[in-house]
Amino acid sequence: MEKTRDDAGLTAEERATVRSTRRFDLRRLIGGLFALYGVLLVIVGIINHDTDLAMTGGLAINTWTGAAMLVAAALFFVWDHYSPVPVEDIVKNLRQEDELAREGADPGSVREDD
Repeated sequence: MEKTRDDAGLTAEERATVRSTRRFDLRRLIGGLFALYGVLLVIVGIINHDTDLAMTGGLAINTWTGAAMLVAAALFFVWDHYSPVPVEDIVKNLRQEDELAREGADPGSVREDD
């Protein structure tokens, strides 16, 4: 069966791999965790504002740390948006894994030398 290619020369499998790779990019996962913990810390800092100030000598540490984590999350998301993983790299790795699978080798056991 022949694989159909789109205008960019990618098969449906390659397009799906590109979407999946970009969706689960480590920068998105780390940014999401920073955002989650940042929001939690800001909420805790707002709810326990007086206790926070008493325990830290007048510094709203949870609020400031949460805000810093939200800024870090935003930086990770901006980095991912403006510098995505190139399609060529993703497709090249997929094709190498397919070639290794056809040869009978385990794709995870062979490393490419740069």
